[in-house]
Amino acid sequence: MKKKSILLKSLALGFAITLVVFAKSNLSFASEENRKDLMYYGLQKINRETYNLRDMKEERFEKLRGDLAKAYESGMDKVDEESYFYLLKDLPFTDQELDYALEDTGLKGLGKDFKEVSEEIGINPILLMAMAKHETGNGTSDLFKYKKNLFGFNAVDHDPYNKASDFKDPKESIATVASHLKEEYLDEEGAYYHGISAKGIGTSYATDPDWSKKVNSMMAEIGEKMLKGYEENK
Repeated sequence: MKKKSILLKSLALGFAITLVVFAKSNLSFASEENRKDLMYYGLQKINRETYNLRDMKEERFEKLRGDLAKAYESGMDKVDEESYFYLLKDLPFTDQELDYALEDTGLKGLGKDFKEVSEEIGINPILLMAMAKHETGNGTSDLFKYKKNLFGFNAVDHDPYNKASDFKDPKESIATVASHLKEEYLDEEGAYYHGISAKGIGTSYATDPDWSKKVNSMMAEIGEKMLKGYEENK
């Protein structure tokens, strides 16, 4: 903890010195009325960089802890839009932090792909990870191993393996399903829209009547594992 603190302070000081030098060099060219604005900008920039260095990690994980407790209390399908478990929520976690939830599974290392796709499509990575964990049996399914298919996409009941889509890599599979969910299930104009919840998706997405319960359980498990990973990597 002490080494991390010293490193962060050193980096913050480096940012501060660089920005002060930048501000001074620009002040000589600025008019008197603009100099205060430039100095103010420089100080604000220093504050933002220091904030980003700390990244508010403790605060983010405390919110995750609180949101998980509320989800257990109210039910995952009833969380509000500010919850980290809301299906369209943009999450502030790094790919390494998402990967905490994939430790000891065949999906380990895919946190980066889940993060990038979720940000591009506008869908919660925890939902995508939960669905992938469920559909692949934590990365053990043949569809994942041989077809890079994380979601059983197009795996119809009468011939699931042969009918399931082949993907060039896991990220393509994640992107395809994320777009499909966003457009058809999580958009009010979508053909299968039944609300912003796993229950709403499961109404038309899966033949298993308990699909949404399993996905919600996986979302909670992801939250627990991320919190565990955070505690272990402080």
